[in-house]
Amino acid sequence: MADPLGALAVPTEPQKTTEPEDDPLVQHGGGGSAATASQQPPAAPLTSSAPGSSPSSAVLPLAVPAQLPAARAAAFQAVLASEVVDMQRLRALAFDGIPDNERGLRPVVWRLLLGLLPPERAQWERVLRRRRAEYAQFCEELILDPKHLAHTPANLEAAPGSHPNPLLSHSSGASSSSAANSDDGVLGGHSGGGGGAPGASESAAGALARLALSHDDHPLSTSSSSRWKAYFQDVEVQEQIERDVARTHPDMHFFSGASGAAATHRAHLRRALFVFAKLNPGLRYVQGMNELYAPLYWLYRTDPCDPPGVEAAEADAFFCFCDLMSEFRDHFCQQLDNSTVGIRATLARLSGAVRAADEELWEHLERAQRINAQFYAFRWITLALTQEFSFPDAMRLWDSLLSDPAGRTDCLLRLCTAMLLHVRQQLLEGDFASNMKLLQNYPPTDVSLILQRAEALKRMKSVIVLD
Repeated sequence: MADPLGALAVPTEPQKTTEPEDDPLVQHGGGGSAATASQQPPAAPLTSSAPGSSPSSAVLPLAVPAQLPAARAAAFQAVLASEVVDMQRLRALAFDGIPDNERGLRPVVWRLLLGLLPPERAQWERVLRRRRAEYAQFCEELILDPKHLAHTPANLEAAPGSHPNPLLSHSSGASSSSAANSDDGVLGGHSGGGGGAPGASESAAGALARLALSHDDHPLSTSSSSRWKAYFQDVEVQEQIERDVARTHPDMHFFSGASGAAATHRAHLRRALFVFAKLNPGLRYVQGMNELYAPLYWLYRTDPCDPPGVEAAEADAFFCFCDLMSEFRDHFCQQLDNSTVGIRATLARLSGAVRAADEELWEHLERAQRINAQFYAFRWITLALTQEFSFPDAMRLWDSLLSDPAGRTDCLLRLCTAMLLHVRQQLLEGDFASNMKLLQNYPPTDVSLILQRAEALKRMKSVIVLD
């Protein structure tokens, strides 16, 4: 069988160009993302078949083009070209920002920072092939298609009162691949074994058996073991995901609009978030997760230097999203809200950080005006600042967020504290209403200033600890 990934190679100059209106990095100025996005891939309908596989040769960007400053280019090139990537050095480089005009660099760096790629370059091809096939099998096993349930009419999806599965309404157009045995688990403890990828025959090894159901299992069954009941429960989750995905970055043609490409991108988001919900039944899907998955998917789907990565963007973004959620998931779990690891505890940590950095500002907000952090920072923290800044600025903040050796939560809290200090004077002069409006609609800001303040807070914290 032909290798779906091929050999790793130094990227060549991409042949495709991006329409300016579809690329947020063209729409916005400084502080933006690293790579100029490629033209949106052609629309393809979404099914449960092989979203993470591709017959093309894999091309991962290892070289740094000459347009970068020589010293910085040499630094990134040396790190990524090593047989074993020095992750400490890579984090230090990425923390200061991945160069805006460097095509293909941010996608490979983020794959490393989020654990999709191991430091050993020789393993990249095997790992990507395995994980993409693993995701393909998740889709095959976890997405119930009513047409495959026994004793159902062929035109079920068009029947009156039926609930068509929105995840099966389009096809990804990707080819199938076989899943390799993997010891790598997905968040929630579900690991992908061997077997057929979506689109493989029902008899493929490891594929979910489509067993004939008893006459008692029908669309109106209330039995806990009914697959029809499980299907309708899945539909409820899918409908919630569909509503949120439809509102994802409405200002970006990549996600919004009636174009076939945008529809395909939304369908990929829906499917990936649903698979995550199925693999994590204790957490499932919670509003806002779409905002954390979207930047990852956009980054890999618009990489001009890695055509196979574009085709496998849904799968790659899924595993990176799982790694991100491994640290942030407690913020989405309602049962943990009042625990020491829930969102209220994190908000309390933010309040403490503000008090340590600026007692006067803390007194003014929390005691004089009783503006608790949960009134404005709940969205800041749960959505990792994706809604407070322009898309390219958020990508730059994530460079630091994902690479901070102190941890992503600590970095996020420093960034939030820096945001408050940046508008300190307005807050001290404002009343309750004006301050709430300011904090819930944070003003356009040069993110480099926020990052500088956050770095100063990090140094100040180190001094306090040492003292």
